[in-house]
Formats: sequence, C-alpha cells, structure tokens
Amino acid sequence: MIESVRLRNWKTHADSFFEFSKGTNVLVGAMGSGKSSVMDSICFALFGTFPALQARRVALEEVIMNKPVQAEEASVELAFSYAGKNYRVERKIKRKGSTEAKAWCGEKVIAGPKPRDVNEAVEKAIEMNYNLFSRAVYSEQNEIDSFLRLTPTDRKAKFDELLDLERYENVRANAVTALNRLKGIARDRKNWIAEQRQLLSKEDEKTLVERIAKKERENLLLEKEIREKEKEAISLEKEVGALEEKEKEFRALKERLAQNRAVMQELESALGETKKESRGRSPGDVSKEKGLALDEIRALEKNVAGLQEKEEHARKKKQEFGKNAALSQRKAEELGRHLEELQGLGAECPTCRQRLEAKTREALAAETTAEMKKAAVEMEKALRLEAEENAAIESAKKGLEAARKKRDLLKEKEMGLGQLCAEMEKAAEKEKHLQGLLKENELLEAKAGKTDFDERLLLAKRKQAIEAKAGIGAVKKSIQANVQLAKEMRAGLERIGKAKKQVEETEERVKAIESSTEKMGLFTNSLIAAQSELREMLISTINQAMHDIWQNIYPYRDYVSAKMDVSEGSYELKAKERSGNWVRVEGILSGGERSAAAICIRIAFSLVLARNLSWLILDEPTHNLDRKAVETLGEMMQRHLPSIVEQVFVITHDAEMKKAASASLYFLEREKDEDAVTKPVLVQAES
Repeated sequence: MIESVRLRNWKTHADSFFEFSKGTNVLVGAMGSGKSSVMDSICFALFGTFPALQARRVALEEVIMNKPVQAEEASVELAFSYAGKNYRVERKIKRKGSTEAKAWCGEKVIAGPKPRDVNEAVEKAIEMNYNLFSRAVYSEQNEIDSFLRLTPTDRKAKFDELLDLERYENVRANAVTALNRLKGIARDRKNWIAEQRQLLSKEDEKTLVERIAKKERENLLLEKEIREKEKEAISLEKEVGALEEKEKEFRALKERLAQNRAVMQELESALGETKKESRGRSPGDVSKEKGLALDEIRALEKNVAGLQEKEEHARKKKQEFGKNAALSQRKAEELGRHLEELQGLGAECPTCRQRLEAKTREALAAETTAEMKKAAVEMEKALRLEAEENAAIESAKKGLEAARKKRDLLKEKEMGLGQLCAEMEKAAEKEKHLQGLLKENELLEAKAGKTDFDERLLLAKRKQAIEAKAGIGAVKKSIQANVQLAKEMRAGLERIGKAKKQVEETEERVKAIESSTEKMGLFTNSLIAAQSELREMLISTINQAMHDIWQNIYPYRDYVSAKMDVSEGSYELKAKERSGNWVRVEGILSGGERSAAAICIRIAFSLVLARNLSWLILDEPTHNLDRKAVETLGEMMQRHLPSIVEQVFVITHDAEMKKAASASLYFLEREKDEDAVTKPVLVQAES
C-alpha cells in the first residue's frame, strides 16, 4: 500500500505532502493544478521514470520547478508497504549534477545513491518492473478507454504487448527471416557450383606448368644482375661514409661556434644591465649605501616599537578613564534616586525606617545634591581624559603607519642594493668568461677553415648510392613478382584439385540446408501454434477475471458479464445481456457502461499480470462521459472497486468524482494567473 508521498520543487509543487490509505483515493483539481504530476512522482519514485518521461515527451530537468521561482533541484519521497514490510524511497533531481536516490526497508538502507541500484531494489521488493507497472497498474490521462478506441489490428498489437506476447511474434519473424536466409544460401551455393564447374572446364593444367618453368629461368638471370649491382653499391657506401665523417667534424665546429656566440650575447647583455644599474658607482659605494639603509631601518624599527608601546599605554589609560566615568555615572544615578526619595512626602530614614522631619530631610537633600554635583564633575573629567587618550591612540596609529611605510620602502631599497652588489661581484667573472670565449671562437674559425669538406661531392655520392640501391630493389621486386606469380600458378594447380573436391562437398551441404529448411518451416508453425495457445489461455484467464469483476463493479443487472472476444484476428470487448446475448461494448453500451467495461478490463489486466500488487492508478477516467455516467462511475469506485483492488488512485478535474473517495480526498488549489504553487487540501470523504 502506498502510504504517503512528499514533493519538493516538483513541477508546481513547492512542498506538498499527501497521505493515502486503503480504498479509493481521489485527487481533484482544475487543469494545470498539479494532479497528474503527483502520480508521475509516485511512478518516478518507484522506477526512476514515468510514462511521459519514458516516451520523451518531457525532459527530466523539466520536472524541477520553473515558476514562480526557478529551483535548482527537486525531490520526491515515497513511503509504501508490501508483503508485511515498510519501505521508503527518496530521489533527487539537480539542474547541475547527477540524479541521486536512496531506498530504505524499515530503518535499514538497502540501496543508493546510484538510481539504478534503487530501481533494482524496488523491483525486487514489489516483484514488478516498470514495463509491467505501466501496462497493468498505471492508466495515463484520458487513456482508460484507449483500448476501445483502437482499430482491430492495433487492438491486437496492443493486447499482445500488454500480455507480453509480442516476444513470440518476434521469434516467429526471426525464424521466418532465418528460413528465407537458408533458402537464399542454398540458391547462392547452387549458382556457385554451376559457375565452378564452368571455370574448371576452362583451366589448362599443362599451360600452368610451362609458365612456372619460364618464370624460374628469368629469376636465375635477375639474381646474377643483383650480385653485380651490390658490389657497386658497397663501393659507393664506403666513399659516402668517409665524406660523412668529415661532414660530422665540420658540423660540430659550426655548432660549437654558434653556442659560444649565444653565450657571449647573454654575457654582454648581463654586463650592460649591471653597468646601467650601478650608474657609475663602485662596489664599495653600493655596499656603503646598503649599510646606511640598514642603519636607518634599525632606527625605524626602534621608533615603531616605541610607538607601539605608546599606543598600548594610551589604550590602558583610556580603558581606566572609561571605567572611572562609568562608575561616576552610576554613583550620580544612585544619588539622583536617593534625592527623589528624600523629596517625596513621608520620607523615611534609610537606617531606622522612621519618618524624617522636614528640616532633617532638607539637610540630607542638600548634602545629596552636593555629592551629585561632585560625581558629575568627576565623570566629566574622566570622559575628557578618555577622549585625550583616544586622540593619543589615533596619533600613535598614524605615526606607526608612516614609520612602517618608510621602513618597508627602505627594506625594498636595501634588498635591491644587495642584489646589485652580488651582480657587480659577478661582473668581473663574466668579463673574464667573455674574453675566453672570444679567443676560443678565433681558434674554432681557423680550424673550420682548414677542414677538407666538399658538400657537393657528398650529395653527388649519396645520390649515386641511392640509385644503386633502388636498382637492386627494382630487380628484387621483379624476382618477387615472378616468385609470387609462380606461387599463384602452383596454387592454381592445387586449387583446381581442391575446387573439384569443394564442389562435391558443397553439393552435400546444399542437401543438408534443404533438409534444415524443411525443419525450420515446422519450427515456425510450432511457434504460431504456441503463441495462439498461450493467447487463448491468457484470454480465458482474463475473461474469468472480468466476469468476477463485472459482478462487483457494475451496479445494474441489465448486463451480467463482460469478456474479450477473439474472432478472425479481431479483438472485441463484449457485454452479456440478461437474455444471454453478447453485444459489442463500443457499439451498444452507453458512455458510463463503456467506462465500466474499460475499467473492468483494466482491473482484469492488473489482477492477471500483477496479482500480488493490488494497486490501480486512473488519470482522468471521466474523459468524454456525461453527468449520469460520471455519477455511476463514482458510485462504482466508492462502493464496489475497493472490494477488488486494495488501493485505487483517481486523478480528475471533475468535482463530482469526489463522491468516489472511500479513503483520502484531496483538492489541489493553484492560482495560475499569479504563477502560484500547488496547495493540496485534505477534506473529509463523503460516506
């Protein structure tokens, strides 16, 4: 039984809570009030999807509230019981991030946070998957009588889909495809046998033997040509090797010269930068300037310490004067209250509690007034001293700020002078290194000029060596081509023998395929028979259930039963008149009677396909019904349906259907013109 569901930021529901019980639960509301989204949320909580989402009519992100405010996530929490156990499922959908889910059995977490794990746990708990739930339990909006609106052909397909019979049709279709494929294979192989026999008649084994001998003689001459070209190539490679050694030495000298020039350029740049920064000063001048900066920094550090000490002293004095001012203020306030007591009629002595005479009272009042003035003077003095100390604190702060700023600038200057000293000390070494490189480059230039290397000669010899190798390669390719051709001709001889054998074997396989084709035909016929037998068995079971259900949900006696009639591939829903005559539901019965028949077959599907899960969800079952039909349907759901199905959910815009409630009855209110959120209102169901 579904016990409760809470929706947060789910479509138009900001925070809606619903409690349900056994019997018929009804949700009533105008178009767009959020009725169907409640059932969608229950289906989503159980299986992570619902019909509109499964059919891609909506995207998952679109269930998150978009107005009056755009929420970043939505959640649904469902509590239900099954087979004596209590379960709870919670799922969260985020605009940014992955969907999360968690499932509990009692207080124990049984799955999560991966939605797929929760789906599997729920399916295992209620012994049903989404496909069966959507076929047997959940009737989408205005779809309760959809079976009656289908053509006979579509009705058969829908019926087979509901009963999961299309699998047999798929297997049969695959078997037919396989049968046709076997026939095609047999036909193709017969054609191949005919072609091979025609080709074998044209093959000349004697001609192939003569051509093989000719190619072998050609290869002996080509191998002699290769040996001569290889001698020439070896000589050219030796010459190229000697020239490449000279080239290697020459390239090394040039590379060393280039490296030295790059280092010299860096050294000259660094020396120039150091000279520019020194501005004509000697290392001693820079070092002396650095020392003076350090002395000034130390003096400023002392000044900062003194100002900090002065600021701290001023803070302590300010605190002391503030405390004195507060004490004086309290003393003045107490004296003021005492003076008010003395000035009042019937004043008493604070010690002996006897009334004071007027003269005594005046004397005490004068004394109290003098003390009050004294306290006021002391308070004013303390406040003045406190203000002076506060000014001293501000002055110390400004001095500290200025001193610290100057100190930091001097530290930066001192650091720069230190770096300059280090660079000036390295300048002499860099100058020495630069002079050494100049001398080394003079020697390298002279050595490179003496190197006996002719680049044009090297290129010419390399070209001759490449051409010699290419010539060898061309001859080898000719030999390989002759070898391959001879190999293919030998294979041709072998193939002629194998082809003759293969033709014989293929003829045997064709006979086997033709035998399998006959067996596949028998298998296809067996599938058709099995599908028909299973369909008849399920129809019989459903018709028995429909007969029992009709007795409980139909309130009149003019029609005593209902059944699904199958005749020549056409599926007709029929009702039995009191006289015993069966009539077509869509042709004879009224709107309310048709709805009863549609609900009857919907419940029958639920009982046959989902026997243990006694739930039924009907979204807008009053579609296209007149008032009388609605009244009849409501009475049937309120009085009769709960005796067959443990828990029914009806979603409707028709207020008349409130009478169908035998369990919870909710009215869903929403001000659409103001983009308001849905407000569920629980009311007492009519008995």
